[in-house]
Amino acid sequence: MKKERFVKMGGGGSLRAFTLVELLVVIAIIGILIALLLPAVQAAREAARRMQCSNTMKQLGLACHNYADTQKCFPFGSFCRNNGNHASSLWLFYSMWGVSILPYIEQQAAYDMYFGAASMENQTAGSVNASNQGRNRELAQMRMSCYECPSDTGAGQRDYPATERTDAGASVHSQYTPFEQYLTSYKAVGGANTGGTWWWDQDGGAGGNVRSYMRGVMHTYYGTGGTSGVNRTETFASLTDGTSNTMLFVERHRPRNGQTRRAVFWSSIPANHVYTSSPMAATLKAVDWERCILTCGQSGDQAVYFCGRSAGSNHTGGINSTAADGSVHFITETINVGLGYAANRSNRDMIGVWGCLCAVDDAEAVSVP
Repeated sequence: MKKERFVKMGGGGSLRAFTLVELLVVIAIIGILIALLLPAVQAAREAARRMQCSNTMKQLGLACHNYADTQKCFPFGSFCRNNGNHASSLWLFYSMWGVSILPYIEQQAAYDMYFGAASMENQTAGSVNASNQGRNRELAQMRMSCYECPSDTGAGQRDYPATERTDAGASVHSQYTPFEQYLTSYKAVGGANTGGTWWWDQDGGAGGNVRSYMRGVMHTYYGTGGTSGVNRTETFASLTDGTSNTMLFVERHRPRNGQTRRAVFWSSIPANHVYTSSPMAATLKAVDWERCILTCGQSGDQAVYFCGRSAGSNHTGGINSTAADGSVHFITETINVGLGYAANRSNRDMIGVWGCLCAVDDAEAVSVP
């Protein structure tokens, strides 16, 4: 007969004790159960974060509709008061989409802080209206949680933009002192790119490789006219490919490795705000910066331009994207992104299905896969 071990109790009773082997077996079973359940729990949490992110992007789309109802056009991606070389003069940019739609996302008080005569980078050209310096800094340094995705590791974080300060901490510009800004998880869609050295929203005039029909809904707007910039905004009527076939916003989370300051900042730094679809698969994976640089098909500064102006998220397999009709779609990383520019290629072959979805009137009204 099996012998059992009992522990004598002070009141005359007794309890059966666990052996060390039994205790280890129970611990091992608990560990196995945790190992089996943890991935499911993590997947459920990510699914919830992705749904929250989708809801946020839905609100961005509705805000743009309300903006269009009031202003009779869609908001611009960024606004420039001069057609100069803004690559080295970022202070020429006076506003971004993140500022324009503040009144339409219940942030009227923040919008009232905006001083339109000064750039978001807080400096005007030369000595002209120099007293305006710093007028928008308080607004630029505010956190806007309504522009954050919970899956983004940069959500709620501040940093110095890579275009404003070197890794050693020196200012890139002599016009103003750089300051930390809050990151956002989203970008406006500026248009398609066939893989040249140009960006159409900076060079919308005639000649060269410019193909302005590839413009997106929320491109850079040049308020002073001229041939080196697009001086028009878009309306529902100008979206000839259809609102359900044209994208407004994409996700862009903070890179996980290398160049973490190549992130997106909600109030300024125009090149980071406007997403230009590029014909390389890696440009939908810019959250993995090193991978994007190595696989985007470009080198040097061009690789930085491609990956800096690209999309990417921490969601598995793709990104959320808001269409001009206000709907939100999950765009997989395997979507056709085109082959790049070549004289004998069609528009669709050059920019792919994804590029067609990022352009307003490329005559390729493709549907979201």
